[in-house]
Amino acid sequence: MMPATFKIAQFGEISIADLNNTERTIALYASDMPASYRYRKGDGAKLCAWIFQGAARLGLEELYLAAAYTGGYLGLWVEEQNTPGHDAAHFGRFPERKRFDQAQTLAALVTFTYRTSAEAIERSRHPLFETASVGVAVAA
Repeated sequence: MMPATFKIAQFGEISIADLNNTERTIALYASDMPASYRYRKGDGAKLCAWIFQGAARLGLEELYLAAAYTGGYLGLWVEEQNTPGHDAAHFGRFPERKRFDQAQTLAALVTFTYRTSAEAIERSRHPLFETASVGVAVAA
C-alpha cells in the first residue's frame, strides 16, 4: 500500500494529495527513479516513494516554483504560443526530455489513483512564465 505521508525536515509532513500532477512530475524527475523504469501494476508505493524523495531533494518552495513555470510552459505549448525563449527556459530546467516525458506519464498514473487536495489544485491554477534560460536545472 502507498505511504500516506512523508516528513520533509524543513516543511513537516506532506502526503501525495498535497502535490498536484505537475509537482509530482517534477519530483519524479528529480528523484533516483531509474531511466529504465517501466511501470508495473502495484507499483504505486514505489512511485510515491520517488515522488517524496524528489520533493525532499528539491524542497517544497523550489518544487512549487518549478511546477508553476512548467505549468506556464505547458499551457503555452498546448496553445502553440511558446517562443524559443520559453523552450530554452523549459529545456534548461529539464534537459533530459525523455525523463521528463516519463515522469509526466508516471505522475498521471499516480493522479488517476490518488486524489489531489484543493490547495494543490489551486496552486496549479497559477502558472508562471519564463522567457530566458534558467541557470539551474532540476537535477535528475
